[in-house]
Amino acid sequence: MPVWMLLVGGLVLVVLVKGGAGRSERRLAKAIAHRQMPMQAADAPAWMPGVWAKGHKRHWLSLVPRWAKVLGLALIAALAGGVWWLWANYQGLFTAAVAVALVAAVWLWRRGRLARRHREMVVKPFFAALRKIMGDIPDGASHRDWVSIPQHLMGGDEASGRTLRDRLPAAVVKRIDESAWVARLSLTSAKVLRRPVAWLDWVRALKLVAWWLERRAAAEADAAVTVKIPPEAELGDGEQARVTNLVGRRIPGEWKASWDHQNFQVTFKHPPRPPAKVLFSEVQDIIESLPDSQVLLGLGSENQKIVLDFEDETPHVGLSVGTGGGKSSTLRNIIVQQIRKGAEKFIVIDPKLISLDCLDGIPEVEIYTEIAEQWAAIAGFALEMERRYQIKKADKSATFPRWFLVMEEQNDFAEESYQTWMDVKDKKDPARPPVFGQLAKSLFKGRQANMNIISVYQRLTARAAGGTELRDQYGAKILARFSPQAWNSLVATTPRPKSSRHNGRAIVVIGGSERVCQLVFVDEDEARKYALNGRSPVGPAPYVPIAQREAEALPEPVSMVKAEVSIPSDQLGSVHGLSMDKTDSNGANSSTTESDVHGGSEGVVIPLVQPREEPEPIVGNDAAAAFLEMEKDAFVKARSRYKKREGDDIPGTFQVGNYPAWWPKDLKRWQANLPRTGVKEVASK
Repeated sequence: MPVWMLLVGGLVLVVLVKGGAGRSERRLAKAIAHRQMPMQAADAPAWMPGVWAKGHKRHWLSLVPRWAKVLGLALIAALAGGVWWLWANYQGLFTAAVAVALVAAVWLWRRGRLARRHREMVVKPFFAALRKIMGDIPDGASHRDWVSIPQHLMGGDEASGRTLRDRLPAAVVKRIDESAWVARLSLTSAKVLRRPVAWLDWVRALKLVAWWLERRAAAEADAAVTVKIPPEAELGDGEQARVTNLVGRRIPGEWKASWDHQNFQVTFKHPPRPPAKVLFSEVQDIIESLPDSQVLLGLGSENQKIVLDFEDETPHVGLSVGTGGGKSSTLRNIIVQQIRKGAEKFIVIDPKLISLDCLDGIPEVEIYTEIAEQWAAIAGFALEMERRYQIKKADKSATFPRWFLVMEEQNDFAEESYQTWMDVKDKKDPARPPVFGQLAKSLFKGRQANMNIISVYQRLTARAAGGTELRDQYGAKILARFSPQAWNSLVATTPRPKSSRHNGRAIVVIGGSERVCQLVFVDEDEARKYALNGRSPVGPAPYVPIAQREAEALPEPVSMVKAEVSIPSDQLGSVHGLSMDKTDSNGANSSTTESDVHGGSEGVVIPLVQPREEPEPIVGNDAAAAFLEMEKDAFVKARSRYKKREGDDIPGTFQVGNYPAWWPKDLKRWQANLPRTGVKEVASK
């Protein structure tokens, strides 16, 4: 470093230090004299030693000794010179180090901001309320010595501060929720994020990552809230109940108190968590012991039963469940339980086409996949309800079998209904499709007529439900993998619980109670078998059991005449553009020919199995429609709907020139998985 720079730095240091304290004192004295105020003792900062401030009455900056100021300025000058030298000699490394330092500074600042928000918005208000209950806490006591509330218990970043949505007026939030562009943006984001979410789930499923996530979740679940008790306090049952209620109101989750009067503190911990998984076969005895109007939804903490009763306060159920949260399994569980308990009919509105195809052919289940059929089915449901009320008007003691309207993928259904209605409505018609008026009738009046509605949403917005007044009619709400906005709009209670990533873990809200629940898992084959209960399905069942699908996906060995000898075939697998029809495992008959292939020392001739000619691909829409015995327009429409819902073409599609092509079994499997009522519209006449 040049000498002149050292001299200039030293001169600046002397100018800054010399008389600095005197000028500060003079400015402070002049300001006080101008205001005609007596000089008060300075409040020294907490970091300053008490001996420095003892006996002084001046500005706190003047309490710092001169040698400390000189040392501080010298360090600042040395730091500035070192930074300049690094920049001049190691510009690239210095830039990278500055970038890393900035990232670390932003991360630390963000963590500090969250900690400050948690302290100001959670801990301090809790401590203020605690002082009103325990009057023996001394004045001037700090919350740090009396209350310990881990930050993650409040749900993280979104729970520690108000978001932009929270600051907007309720009327503006309602208009945003009901706007079309918000619904389209939500559907678009769900489709765009479908693959990244699948990748993220794959990463979470890795053994090491899953182990770490489980340990982290267990550590968070075992975290405790600690409250100190004044030694001289005499807490009766009333005060203890008030402290317990305070924790339950201010901190989300279920809590169990442990009072330690020897160490003068009380510790609140979560009760034992629900089981990691609840299989249908494990709780079948509990299910069959419940009354006809009840279904077992799952098990809560300490294996407590969580039950829905369609007769009393939960005639209608709304599910707001994110991708992978267990919507389809929960629906299967509710439907098959009620079928065995005597429900007469389930009208299933399924825009996704394949969500409940395992129940296709069950006598009590009707599945509708086309928008016109869906509107007609909902209108028929409301008409049946009105018919029952006419009967009740004449005979109040009349009873009716239970009917259910199951609304699957309602965000998609609502958007398609709005778009279809915009295409067909006149100028004088209302903006909201009439189908929501039929839903409103059923929601408002369905309970006494034994007409119940189960609606499933990825996010239960006012637009998707048909209006805020309809959304509020769901007496029971099931939320899993929900966003903070979903909780605020559906439940709106504080504190807001933290959404769990555990498969099948949901929060059930019935009335004013919120309970964590591990939902019952029932697979497709088990649900179908339980619902049929030994009966035969109605018509040919297009549903393919899971075991058969898995068997078809596995390579089959090519048998050889020599005993206990087999070799695997050249299996291509079921991938996009390739079909299992290209191998002998796809059901093609094989022909056996003798070949002069000798094996072993005995010269045994082994006849090799050679597959017959490969099946010809089906090229073009005309040939595919003829192969499936469908009209061309119907096939194109069904294919278009499948691509719209799944984001991909028929499995196994490949190109032959400029035309799409398929292997025969791929087309048959795709057609077999179409729900029966959906096929009705596209089938050949």
